[in-house]
Amino acid sequence: MFRKAKWILSPNKLKFLSSLAVSGIIMLLVFVLSGGILTQALKNSEKRYLENCVQVLQGYSSGIQYYLENYHTSLSSIYYEKLFEKGDPKEIQKWIRQNLRFLNEDFFSVFYVDSEFNGYFPQGNVIDLKNKTYISADNFKDSDYYVSDMFYTDFSSTPVFFIEEPYFDSNHKLKGILCASIKIQELSRITSDIKIGENSTAYILDRLGKVLTHPDPDYVGKIFIPKSKKYRGTASDVTAREGNGYVETENHLGEPIDLFYAKIKNCGWTLSVGFPKKYFDNIQTGYDKIKFFVFLISLIALMGLLFIEMTVSNYFYKNQLIEPSYDPLTKLWTKQKFESAASKLLKRNPRQKFMLVEADIRGFKFINQNYREDVADKMIYFYSTLLNKVILEYKGLIGRRYADHFCLFFKIDNVGEAMNIFKGQMYILNEQIRNYGIPFIPKFGITFCKPSYHPDITIKELVGQASFAKSTIKDSLISPYAIYNARLLSQINDEQKIEQRMKTALENQEFFVMYQPKVLLSDDTVVGAEALVRWQNPDFGMIYPDRFIPLFERNGFIVKLDFYVYDKVFSFLDSQIKAGKPVVPISVNMSRNHNQPEKFMFEFMRIFRKYAIPPYLIQVEILERSVMGRETLREITDALHKEGFSVAMDDFGSGESSLNMLTEIPVDVLKFDREFLKASFNPQGFMEEKSATFIRSLIDLSKNLDKETVFEGVETQIQRDFLRSINCDQVQGYFYSQPLMEDDFMSFIQARCKDKK
Repeated sequence: MFRKAKWILSPNKLKFLSSLAVSGIIMLLVFVLSGGILTQALKNSEKRYLENCVQVLQGYSSGIQYYLENYHTSLSSIYYEKLFEKGDPKEIQKWIRQNLRFLNEDFFSVFYVDSEFNGYFPQGNVIDLKNKTYISADNFKDSDYYVSDMFYTDFSSTPVFFIEEPYFDSNHKLKGILCASIKIQELSRITSDIKIGENSTAYILDRLGKVLTHPDPDYVGKIFIPKSKKYRGTASDVTAREGNGYVETENHLGEPIDLFYAKIKNCGWTLSVGFPKKYFDNIQTGYDKIKFFVFLISLIALMGLLFIEMTVSNYFYKNQLIEPSYDPLTKLWTKQKFESAASKLLKRNPRQKFMLVEADIRGFKFINQNYREDVADKMIYFYSTLLNKVILEYKGLIGRRYADHFCLFFKIDNVGEAMNIFKGQMYILNEQIRNYGIPFIPKFGITFCKPSYHPDITIKELVGQASFAKSTIKDSLISPYAIYNARLLSQINDEQKIEQRMKTALENQEFFVMYQPKVLLSDDTVVGAEALVRWQNPDFGMIYPDRFIPLFERNGFIVKLDFYVYDKVFSFLDSQIKAGKPVVPISVNMSRNHNQPEKFMFEFMRIFRKYAIPPYLIQVEILERSVMGRETLREITDALHKEGFSVAMDDFGSGESSLNMLTEIPVDVLKFDREFLKASFNPQGFMEEKSATFIRSLIDLSKNLDKETVFEGVETQIQRDFLRSINCDQVQGYFYSQPLMEDDFMSFIQARCKDKK
């Protein structure tokens, strides 16, 4: 009798079945895990979608607010304090008519409303505006100016809205309102210029929910109500009342959309932006397809976990569904990968010294705005390859933070050696950049660290320090890098304190003017002076210009200070003339921040005409190293000449293209930078021969171009005698006088001026 045979598996079958079982388990795990990853990625994509929509809404809202602010600024520009305080409607009506050409071309009508709500129009007519809801004292309870809803008026055949600037008396009782009306169609033109993406639509609603702008003009002036009953609760009057939010609804074509809406800042209007619902649906559909694809890949690759993992991971990276390690444009590490690797290096080497450099491109926003996106991307890629060469040579780490910003991290032996290497590499870098098609200038922030001295320091903190140091460079062309240190931080703190006090200081007249005489070299008589501003602060004491002028130029406050100084100088000359005392021409400085010729001249002449002084007594000093283009400088120079003022180019020779500028900007006087003299005299006080030849040639050139010449910073007799020998016209400096207060300056004039009447 034979025993029943046992079921015995062959090794190949066992291997197949075990592989099949293991592969099945692996497939299941991969599918479950990948499904979880995809689900989380979908949530992240949904979150990014919502965040991007909100950012678009906010950016669009800022654009609308920018135009409204421009309208308000233009309207405010014709405010004349003495005239409006007097409050004579007829005179204001005449003033508006005279200044219409200076106002925004979008204004349909500009008029003044008195306290009795009578409207005075520049055409000479007076209209009773009582009981007009767009003209009311209640409109200014919460704001210093008012943007109205849409109205149909007797003086316009099309709907308009109003920009209104109120004026109150000392008891805060409404004294008058300066108004400008703008046609709604102008608003539609503005909004059509702002692109928000294909198939996306934007609507502006007034306080009642009436549509101000819409792709279909038939909806303007109406409450938009969706056709479907399902979405009736999302009508435009409802969203206008709610102010901010997000709803699912439909557009005027009946297409499903995601509607995001928010109040426009400083305005009662509401901005609504609708994104086609298919955008979000496509995300969901895309992820469903990915799930199926991952499952299919898992089935095909049962025996290859590594292959599956690589395929899925590569797919995820390609579609940006998970955080990548490499930047897709530059192929460098991402910000996250760089910070992770640098943190590990920092922790593992506590006694090692490190150097972190934060690099970017000066003015990249301008480049990005004025060239195509692909051109800007090529520049970033080119810049990244140059930086990566340095990393490869010195075995450091590099990552791209964002846009044109990169971080470099090195081990170093000592700071001095590291800086010498950095400067050498920076020179090589600039030489390579010089051969690039579009010129650009790199800048760097640098910080150093030894972990054992700062055990709690993090890479993010080091990046912040380097970035902070770089931010102090601003628009300076003197140095392309800055190093983080305690003194730098102290400087920034000092600047912050100054910024906190600058507006109050101007209101309290803490700024005052001193006068440094200009002396004619031929006979040592006083022929002019330069007005120089100083600041006497109750907390800080005397603050000299080198502490506050560069800061004010960066934050824009210098413009207000300029006009303040002009008023003080004009007032001083006016008082001396009326008192019958001798006067000399005074030069005033125009900072580099004035870049709108018409606006500058309007305010300059408004101040000048307050006083009875002849224009030949005023000279305006412009800077050749200005943010203004040459065309703007020429326009301002021509406008000043037209009014009878003379123009000097200050700090001549400190820029890079002075000789070319002389042929383009018709200045009357060249003021040579004091650095010429400082650099031209040796420690013993004698003039270097090469420097003497160079300065002599500059004076000869000026004479050939019929320009008067003035040298600043003359401090010794040797300097004075040299300049006299080469026929320089005028000088100013401590050899003759330091800047003087008004009384001391008048005494100086009495002693040296030719005309002592």
